[in-house]
Amino acid sequence: MRIFSLSSLAAALIVGGLLALPDQLSADDPFLELPPCELQAAGGRITLEARCGEFEVPENPAEPEGRQITLSYAVVPARGRQRQADPLFFLAGGPGQSAREAAPIMRLALRDINRSRDLIFLDQRGTGGSNKLDCDFGDTIDWMQHDFDEIDRQLQRCHEGWEADVRYYTTTHAADDMDALRQRYGFDQINLLGGSYGTRLAQVYLRRYPEQVRRVVLDGVVPMRLSLGEEHGLMLDQALYRLFDTCNDQPACRDAFPSLEPAFDSLVRHYQTVEQNLTITHPRTGQGMDLLFNRDTLASGLRFLAYSPQSQMMIPYLVHEAATTGDPSRLASQAVIVTEEMDDMIAIGLNFAVGCSEDWPSWDRSPDQGHTLLGNAMLEFYDRVCSWWPAGEVDEGFLEAFDSESPVLLLSGEFDPVTPPDYGDEVAEAFSDSRHLVGRGLAHIVSTHPCFSRIVSEFISGTELDALDTACMDQLSPEPFFINLLGPTP
Repeated sequence: MRIFSLSSLAAALIVGGLLALPDQLSADDPFLELPPCELQAAGGRITLEARCGEFEVPENPAEPEGRQITLSYAVVPARGRQRQADPLFFLAGGPGQSAREAAPIMRLALRDINRSRDLIFLDQRGTGGSNKLDCDFGDTIDWMQHDFDEIDRQLQRCHEGWEADVRYYTTTHAADDMDALRQRYGFDQINLLGGSYGTRLAQVYLRRYPEQVRRVVLDGVVPMRLSLGEEHGLMLDQALYRLFDTCNDQPACRDAFPSLEPAFDSLVRHYQTVEQNLTITHPRTGQGMDLLFNRDTLASGLRFLAYSPQSQMMIPYLVHEAATTGDPSRLASQAVIVTEEMDDMIAIGLNFAVGCSEDWPSWDRSPDQGHTLLGNAMLEFYDRVCSWWPAGEVDEGFLEAFDSESPVLLLSGEFDPVTPPDYGDEVAEAFSDSRHLVGRGLAHIVSTHPCFSRIVSEFISGTELDALDTACMDQLSPEPFFINLLGPTP
């Protein structure tokens, strides 16, 4: 994670106009009754001091006296002496990520906002501390192998053991839970920052509670019409080829890895029919591990490496080495790291509770993605699970775009492999008061970058969209590519 810079914020606020801040101020701390807690990111390596609370909601809103579920949330109170009356809600991705686990990662990016606004991290029902729909696969599942039969069997076992009716774990239910928390503290309005799938949740809340939303930031934008997973294969290939073009435009990278795109294509063709037994050193434990490397492994590894601009810059080196030496061991080791990190973050039951209700029924099956690196794996997986999964009801018009009077700031990364800038352009057209910014050389989720965290802070402070100071974006460029094991060229 990059270090968040506080420089130039004061000047930005002056330019934006301090008078644009909301009139209503509150010196009282509404969260004094909450006990202190320590939040941990997945893996426990990053922590954050906060205050934590719980509240109950009916699992089925139509049966208010029926089964209740406990929702967990965390608050980082405003640090300044004057607290603005409209807090910021952070909406995590996935679907299935815990907002409270994301809080330590987001702390620096939201530091300036936190000077005058409370930060609220509500675990969506089915995630984190909110009746998590998790499934302990133990050591029996290798996620990189796409063993759909075994995953499906174990998901059915977990589903039978959950104390939950998964029909009531949709995005709409999550939006209503957010508003229940807003009402609990009497906030007239709130601000929203959603990342990835969290941008869908932000849009659903905005549509259901337009009067309660002051400002919205959508980072890694998901159009409402999109079935999550539907275009993953196409978007991943698009991001990889853009990355290869960028490498080819840089002499050092081009000289080190000539014919990079053909090398990638040959790898994909080769592992469509070939499986290779590898013994690698597990990058975390240091223990030897056996790994069957095939197209599924290649796809999983490159897919998750493509999420971060830092790990993206290793892709040309890893692809070239695997293609020219016939040994993908180093690529496999990196794949293990990123795949395990991603798997630790997601409550898989919530992922399917949302996907089988909102996405799978409208999945566009016309474009065959068999030619892509990822292939049709996502569709095959959802077809298997959603065939028996109890789906929840979705409101009529759920997939339709809509407009809002609230200002909406949209953010994208140039090399995002899952929510590319085209999606941001599409959604921006629906909102009459919106602005879309694209980070050159960045990937999935850009609000953690110092440049964009300053822009987001300025926007939430009250600066109008067309007056935002975006000069820092002119300095953005791709991370330097790894030319060898020593890293980038000086």
